[in-house]
Amino acid sequence: MHQHFSFTRPLGLSFAVGIALAVGFWGFGVVWAQNDTNAGAANIVYPEMDALRGKKLFAERGCVVCHAVNNVGGDIGPGFDASNIDQSLNPFDFFARMWHGADEMLHLQRADLGYQIDFNGQDLADIYAFAHDREAQESFTEDDLSDRIREIIDNGPSVTFE
Repeated sequence: MHQHFSFTRPLGLSFAVGIALAVGFWGFGVVWAQNDTNAGAANIVYPEMDALRGKKLFAERGCVVCHAVNNVGGDIGPGFDASNIDQSLNPFDFFARMWHGADEMLHLQRADLGYQIDFNGQDLADIYAFAHDREAQESFTEDDLSDRIREIIDNGPSVTFE
């Protein structure tokens, strides 16, 4: 049985972001060990990560407006260059760090893009792969950006945070 929920902002947005991140976490193939009172463990299936698809999503969805890769993109958020990212960082830690900036990211997305970026678990897996793949990042150039995304980057953020 499916239930439908209706939330008002900001609780609804926080809940939606939490669900999106949780779906992303679940999508990374972690074997979830149950406590000793439950028999066995539940295997969670994870998507294959595709760095080239992540590269495309990074540009198309607008992540590049705030985050740079290969000197392409904004400098509002931390860069996503694989050379600067802790390669041992697991997906849970990677997205937990993103969660810390969720409020600001949502405000900037709505202000500059006109919408909230929506990801599913596969999208998050692919972006995680792109953020950790130096070879895929080396081919990332301004040619990967749409004119609209390039214009938003050139104009700078429309919202500032202290």
